Amino acid sequence: MSHSSQKNEKNGIPIDTSSYFEEIQAKEGKAKFIILTFLTLLTVVYGGWNVYRMIEAVNSPVVSLRSVIRSSIPVPGIVLCGTTLDRPVLCYKSAFNAADDNYQLGASCNEYLTNDRMDATRFVNMRGFDNLTQQHCYIFNPNPNNRSSGTNSLVFDNSTQKIALALWSNEAANNTLGAITQDRWYFFGTFNELEDPTFVKFQIVKMPAISYIYFNRIEKYDVVKTDALTGGGTSSGAQTLPGATIVYDTAFTSFAIEGFQVDSHLWVLFRIIPSNYVTNVKTNSQEYPVQIWFSRVEFSLFQLAANMGGFISILSAAYFILLGSQRVNPWGVVQRYILKSVPPPPEFGTFASKLYTENSNIRPHDTEANFSNNSIRHTSGSGLSLFNVQTHQSGVSQPDTPEQQLHREYMERYIEPSPSSEMDDPRINKIRNELRAEVQRTIANELAKLKLFLSKYYLKDVIKIN
Repeated sequence: MSHSSQKNEKNGIPIDTSSYFEEIQAKEGKAKFIILTFLTLLTVVYGGWNVYRMIEAVNSPVVSLRSVIRSSIPVPGIVLCGTTLDRPVLCYKSAFNAADDNYQLGASCNEYLTNDRMDATRFVNMRGFDNLTQQHCYIFNPNPNNRSSGTNSLVFDNSTQKIALALWSNEAANNTLGAITQDRWYFFGTFNELEDPTFVKFQIVKMPAISYIYFNRIEKYDVVKTDALTGGGTSSGAQTLPGATIVYDTAFTSFAIEGFQVDSHLWVLFRIIPSNYVTNVKTNSQEYPVQIWFSRVEFSLFQLAANMGGFISILSAAYFILLGSQRVNPWGVVQRYILKSVPPPPEFGTFASKLYTENSNIRPHDTEANFSNNSIRHTSGSGLSLFNVQTHQSGVSQPDTPEQQLHREYMERYIEPSPSSEMDDPRINKIRNELRAEVQRTIANELAKLKLFLSKYYLKDVIKIN
């Protein structure tokens, strides 16, 4: 920084300009430190609160519901067990308006049944019941990916809209006589294509009977890691996605009857039917609604960033209002370190500024005695011209700069040299030197203020304060 001193007009006390600027900068630095500390504390508190909100949102997601229409849905699997069901189970599939009176009119789907001898000991939720080894169990598994013998998955679509399972026994129900000699019971449980049938939960039903199970398919999607960024819950639900938890909302109805017109050895006719369907008028086909439950993160990382960005913008505006904007820095990392294309500092100011900022011994803080000892003389005298001080001090004859040439031309045209008698008068020389010293101090002070102002607010890295 250029150093200078000037007189106070009111009390005539010299003021050190450099100390004055340093004092101002120190006060401004303290104010900036206090304000920045307060704004930083606000930012940390607000950021911590937003992080807490995001963690809570991930741990306690919001469930959003959506109903989608699909052209087909998988048929749920069924496990059937009974002590008297010692004959193979038969499977039939048909449309809604077919095989209502006679289930045998439907197409066979026996390939999805496991009719090998199986007792109830393999099913976890049957343990605790008596006589598990005496139970005859059958698995209807319509999904070949889940240890089924079927070649394709059995689905409800436009051609298949209900499933009928016929449960047989070698024991006659005596129901054709209008009375049942002894009550019998059977167990059933449902599972989906992702579940293991050995873990089904059973219900017990009296037979002989005609039983109906109606179901709605529900797919649940829990929060995954990426939901902390995006929030989740953005899938269209057109198909089942990996990671889904499938649940069947079922309604079971069973009618105990005393007689069948088909056969006395048929104890149960078990029907599986979707609860809802929609008729597509354009395609004349049946479509099925599926409920999608998405666990959605209500406050994601993107929302946290948006909140923090807005909050910091408000704090920045408050900072600029209180302390003003920062100085302009037009060059970034690319220009500085990659392209290295930052232009050199331009020639700033006039020749007079160079005179007092480069090699001249004349500084703004020089006293009147300094200027007297420097032998500054008029161009017509024997002394050294004001604009030749630098050349004189360097001891090397240098070509005139454009500023020196302009100055010399100005002096030759407009300033008439004084008589030698006047120049030799010591009083005149003293006054002249005092005036010149005062002018140079004033110029130097103004240049120092200008450089400080520009370096602080505008021309960063171009004007450097020494």
